Amino acid sequence: MAVGQSRQVSGVVRDSEGRPLAGVTVKAGGQTATTDQAGTYRITVEGATAALTFTSVGLQPLDVAVNNREEINAVLTGTAVDLDDVVVVGYGGVKKSDLTGSVATLKGSDLNRTPASSVDQLLQGKIPGVQVAISSGQPGAGATVRIRGNSSLSGSNAPLVVVDGFPWGDAGDLKQINPDDIESIEVLKDASSAAIYGSRGANGVIMVTTKKARAGTPRITLNTLHTLSSLSVKPDLWRDGIEEAVYANEAARNGGTPLSQLPYLGEVRSGVYFPSIAELRGLDPNKPQWSTNTDWVNLVYRNPFSQNYTLGIDGGSDNTKYSMSGNYYKEEGLAIKNAYDKYTGRLNLDQKVNHAISAGTNIILTYTNNTGQNLSAGRSRIFPVYDENGNYFRTSAMDFGNPIAIANEVLNKSKTIDVLGTLFFNVKFTEWLQFRTQLSTKFGNAVGDVYEPASVTFRGYENTGYGATNNFNNNELVNENYLTLDKTFHDIHRLNVVGGFSLQNSKTRTSNLMGMNFVNDNLQNENLNSAKTKVISNGLSASTLHSWFGRANYALLDKYLVTVTGRADGSTKFGDNNKWAFFPSAAIAWKLNEESFMSDISFFSELKMRASYGLTGNQGISPYQTLDRFGSERYYVGAQNGFMTGFGPGLAGANNEQGLTIVGGLGNKSLKWETTTSYDIGLDIGLMDQRFTVTLDYYNKHTKDLLRTRTIAPSSGFDQQWVNDGEISNRGFELGFNAHIIQQDDLFWSVGGNFALNRNKVIAMGESDRVVTGSLIEMVRQNINHFIIGQPMYAFYGYRANGIIQSLEDGIEAGLTGAEALPGEIKYMDISGVNGEPDGTIDPTYDRMVIGDPTPNFIYSFNTSLSYKRIDLSAQFYGVYGNDIFDLQKMTPSRQIQRWTPDNPSNLYPRANNTRGYKASDFFVEDGSFLRLQNLTVGYNFRPGLVRGISTIRVYASGNNLATFTKFNRGFDPEVGIDGINWGNYPRPRAYSFGLTVGF
Repeated sequence: MAVGQSRQVSGVVRDSEGRPLAGVTVKAGGQTATTDQAGTYRITVEGATAALTFTSVGLQPLDVAVNNREEINAVLTGTAVDLDDVVVVGYGGVKKSDLTGSVATLKGSDLNRTPASSVDQLLQGKIPGVQVAISSGQPGAGATVRIRGNSSLSGSNAPLVVVDGFPWGDAGDLKQINPDDIESIEVLKDASSAAIYGSRGANGVIMVTTKKARAGTPRITLNTLHTLSSLSVKPDLWRDGIEEAVYANEAARNGGTPLSQLPYLGEVRSGVYFPSIAELRGLDPNKPQWSTNTDWVNLVYRNPFSQNYTLGIDGGSDNTKYSMSGNYYKEEGLAIKNAYDKYTGRLNLDQKVNHAISAGTNIILTYTNNTGQNLSAGRSRIFPVYDENGNYFRTSAMDFGNPIAIANEVLNKSKTIDVLGTLFFNVKFTEWLQFRTQLSTKFGNAVGDVYEPASVTFRGYENTGYGATNNFNNNELVNENYLTLDKTFHDIHRLNVVGGFSLQNSKTRTSNLMGMNFVNDNLQNENLNSAKTKVISNGLSASTLHSWFGRANYALLDKYLVTVTGRADGSTKFGDNNKWAFFPSAAIAWKLNEESFMSDISFFSELKMRASYGLTGNQGISPYQTLDRFGSERYYVGAQNGFMTGFGPGLAGANNEQGLTIVGGLGNKSLKWETTTSYDIGLDIGLMDQRFTVTLDYYNKHTKDLLRTRTIAPSSGFDQQWVNDGEISNRGFELGFNAHIIQQDDLFWSVGGNFALNRNKVIAMGESDRVVTGSLIEMVRQNINHFIIGQPMYAFYGYRANGIIQSLEDGIEAGLTGAEALPGEIKYMDISGVNGEPDGTIDPTYDRMVIGDPTPNFIYSFNTSLSYKRIDLSAQFYGVYGNDIFDLQKMTPSRQIQRWTPDNPSNLYPRANNTRGYKASDFFVEDGSFLRLQNLTVGYNFRPGLVRGISTIRVYASGNNLATFTKFNRGFDPEVGIDGINWGNYPRPRAYSFGLTVGF
């Protein structure tokens, strides 16, 4: 090439972890270019010996000679890559190197590009100390998020989510945010970092920052993701209808049914013919072999297809910048007729009015439509879907288990609309002092429609058709105003001070319209007025939170750091004398690598010790608990008058273990805040310009004045009352690490991971040693989860089991009587008696004890990323170890086949018995540990400029939930939720995705 001849040079700019860098300036002589969202650039250079200069704020510049090349990839490295990044910590930001609290950061580019209806799900395994439990694979399902364990018995345990400075509410269903719109996520874990949010930060804070407007030529990006899913594991159901019928006959016979009335005898029962075992086997000379063998799994489940499209554009001038996007997400469920549709629109606008004043807005609109329900595929294979007349087949008038009938005839859908908007003004008085005022509003509306025909469900049958329309409306308004002072004095002292006040108002309205006893099912719930029986209920609740807050960050010589934070909150949820509470915190840090005695140890790019201590509060209960409340209850008064409604003091709740209704509603004017005191000791290590990083934290949290319902004397006319009573502790250890093993222009390899253990314990509950929680489980007539002093929250409580009874003498000797003492039944253990010694009887007062703990011993994950030139590969693993599961689905067909019989004296699984009354025991407790290959992605980036007008083309394939290694019950996912109970949840799919990103 002759001197002065021009040529096009293109490439990709990445950071030290191999991630594409957007907004990098590339210069060659008088030519300038900027990298796009995929880190790609294209520039014209003059001469073969020209050089490119790559620069970006906070990163070390890089000069690269062209040397006749047409493709040049670059890596911007240096300690600034991580340490000079600004971390959002609430009402401002701070450099990562200046953090004194425990804060974890996750880039939006690190979120897996996998189908997810809620951003919460994508956080699983990404941040140490953050537990994300996804117990259902149903479209639109949320997640349960915990930061450093549970801290409240009856109040909220979910962390606060703050999006672009707007406190949205509890984590768990963050469906309004499109993952493609996220710039970064910060998690504030200790009291020092979370105390700026006071009463709302007791369970930690998740800060979500969406992509902001950037000046420059308009940039358009299109992201698409297409996913095909399947069952990750086939349900453990009967594969052979003959074995199923044999088991049913045996269970009926052992349950006391006369031989002449066993189900499968080749006779008509309730108008339905039940074949005999011989007929099923083709051994009856007078009848042909039974031909029906319905595969309900293939009928109920499918291989669904999902789609995800995002179109984004940003650009503008130095004075006016904009960023907007639109997203359409459609997810089909594994079960037929299950679907979830979501539409999201976002607008971010920044306007510079003059040199001192700027303003902006951020608006998000979300619409969702969710249909369908969980369906069971466990119906007998012997029976068909339809009878000879084309109607849904029923084994009796009371058979409501046909899943195809439920899918086709039962209406169950919900629609939501969310509008979220923020308007802000910034006034910059000087270079070091500015003021910001922000007004945010959140409007949410949800409508649920239900209709159950009399012939399809039991509720429909007992009500001669059941229909309902449920409406939910929520409005939140938040106004925040604060001053920020940021100044350096004499190049030695650096001070950042934030102070302001906040006002938040929340109002929720609900209305529920129910109709029963319909003439026909034609209009379903669209004409509830045609129902003979109608029930209308509605509600209104409102609360207000006033706050004053302040934070001061001080740095001396850029190596001694101090943070002091305080927030005073006043809530209308509490009594007159307890509305206000103050939550202070303090933290210190020491950058040892900045000391002179470390100057000879050059491989430390960061060595920082941290310590923090502080208080946070919790007001996570519904309003009006300080007031006496009146309620209504419907009761049956006879065939002539039917149901009537009564009004009076108290609110009727659920039933207790004795089947009696629990009555609450007695106010307590002394209610006050829960308070969590915590301290954290941490160490941040960076080696070789942050090529290797390690973060260690030890924490201890102690929560007192627990908000909970306490059983009170029956003479009060009530059963329960809200009180401040009890203490809980959480202590644990967290480790996070990253290693950039290979870091070259064309080859990157990094590995990372995290590890977290938490020890949760109930310290006190007033005068109680044990309190039941959760739902009453009819199968065992008991609440499984209990709060017990000295034990973790949600501990399992029940009997010990010692195998299977092998003889009547064996059962009697164990202290069992009647049918429970027969061979083949579960052998429950006699633990104690009135005198503290075994007394020869099985008694619920003395023989029940702690039988399991759903809290994991530890949670861990590890990941690796590899890229070579334009090809990249990444994998993530996620694991949970040491948690127990109370498995209500334990007796699956594969285990029922192994049941106890006289010829097979099993000591693992009891005999078939359809009248057995199970006791809650450790017979149902199993190890829930697992390791999952969470995600595997391979991608390819095409050369920039390959297609005219297109700057970026990236294609990738991704697999999610590819393999799970566990000893848990075959056919079920071991991830069952915080309470540790396997209810037989909606299965989680295995997903195979193909994605495309195009930049213009």
